[in-house]
Amino acid sequence: MNDTPAPRAEGAAFPLVVRCLVTALTAWVFAAGWQALDEPVIVNASLSAKGLVLAGLAVLLVVTFWVWRSRTEVTPEFIRQTWVWPKRVKWADVSHAKMIYVPYLSWLVAPRLIVRAGAGMVTVFHAADHDLLVAFTHYALAPEQRQR
Repeated sequence: MNDTPAPRAEGAAFPLVVRCLVTALTAWVFAAGWQALDEPVIVNASLSAKGLVLAGLAVLLVVTFWVWRSRTEVTPEFIRQTWVWPKRVKWADVSHAKMIYVPYLSWLVAPRLIVRAGAGMVTVFHAADHDLLVAFTHYALAPEQRQR
């Protein structure tokens, strides 16, 4: 067994380009919706239909907020990502870890670590930071390094 300490890292979960695209798309949806407010289809829609549209817009705002705010942390004991609902998995519970990385497109497609833990539960953790990718690779390729 090698004596190299297990890496610790923390950083943004999503790349800056992804965060900007999500923000631009959210702004576009709201701008298009604002322009359509006086359309007869919108004006004559039922209260429940209008409520459904408002709920969808609220979900869009929440997701946009969390794409900007989400952070991933990797330690020798656990991996955690903040999100609308925080995700946390202890390495001792991980039975399988798989790294997904698209070369040359990591600026657009957020690299991720997929872990299977507990009773087969699968959890996905995103990473946009180089140090996080190094830690992800370390744990995905060296399961014996995971603390048991």
